[in-house]
Amino acid sequence: MSENKQEKADGTVIQKEVTPGWEKILYTEERKAQVVSGKMSLRDYHAISGPEMLNMALIGFRMYEQGRYAEAKTVFSGLIQLDPRESYYCTALGAVFLAEEELEQARRYFDIAISLNPKELAPYVNRGEVNLREGKILEAAEDFAKAVQLDPDFKDPLTQRARVLAAAALEMIENVQKDEDEKKKKK
Repeated sequence: MSENKQEKADGTVIQKEVTPGWEKILYTEERKAQVVSGKMSLRDYHAISGPEMLNMALIGFRMYEQGRYAEAKTVFSGLIQLDPRESYYCTALGAVFLAEEELEQARRYFDIAISLNPKELAPYVNRGEVNLREGKILEAAEDFAKAVQLDPDFKDPLTQRARVLAAAALEMIENVQKDEDEKKKKK
């Protein structure tokens, strides 16, 4: 079947309209220069649509859910290369690293996601979890508080998770303070 025809599952053939010489239009020296200068993303350079990017992200998310972390990392790393300004891809890649207990890498991607979109609560919740696992309880509490601040009406389920983790962080702080007080009394 030729490049401009597509066969559907039921056997019918769809004629796709293709502009002759489209490669020469898409891959001009001017567009290449825009990519090199950072004025154009690879996504735009290759004319990848929003729905196509979303489909790739959903594939990566399914791989993550199935514990296929190496494949999920490949998908989200590729999406970041295509569109480095989209914070979700960084958050998703950070979540994969978090699931693998690669905390330094996870933190790196959550930090990038926050810098790209400081109003998105997921990277704060996830970075807070990294902080908790590293024993940085105050930093964790700050991240969870920021997540709750971003969603005061608790519309996002992550906000509830942030509240639970914040309560756990505060309990940890209280326990550490009690232990220190008891040590001081014994001296």
